[in-house]
Amino acid sequence: MKIKNNLPALRIGLSVLASAILYLWVNFLFSSEEGRIRSFILEGKRSAESKNILSCASMISRDYSDKYNNDRQTLIYIAREAFAYYKAIIIGIDKMDIRIDDSKVKATVEIVAMALCQSKDNKSEKIFEGEKGRFRVKLIKEKGKWQLLELELLERMTIMGQVIDAA
Repeated sequence: MKIKNNLPALRIGLSVLASAILYLWVNFLFSSEEGRIRSFILEGKRSAESKNILSCASMISRDYSDKYNNDRQTLIYIAREAFAYYKAIIIGIDKMDIRIDDSKVKATVEIVAMALCQSKDNKSEKIFEGEKGRFRVKLIKEKGKWQLLELELLERMTIMGQVIDAA
């Protein structure tokens, strides 16, 4: 008798479990590269806001280079210095335009963002602001994971009190 009384609850529990497994499986199979890139960008945002240099460094390709003559080590050094300079970093992403090449191993993302930072001496600084906060990142898929390959500023910005031109 006890088994018959618990049978409806058991069926409901198994149905919920089966539904959850099916949802995760379908989500895994059909998640798009665009979704993975969005997740990568948002992870970078969270890493910068929490000033987690190890997480940021793990997101940069060993082949990183940009038109400002930075390589991977230089970019990590700049990030470490910025994290030390700023007491707080808040980033809001307004827009992401993602373009993936046909091979699905390279992507270009144009981002419009706002970044507010507070220095150690409590001065507030806007690094990015709306359409004045445009930059482009080039990504490459290495060992199944997206990595930052290049960063390009599309607007003039002030970072740690220094003006950096986009050109």
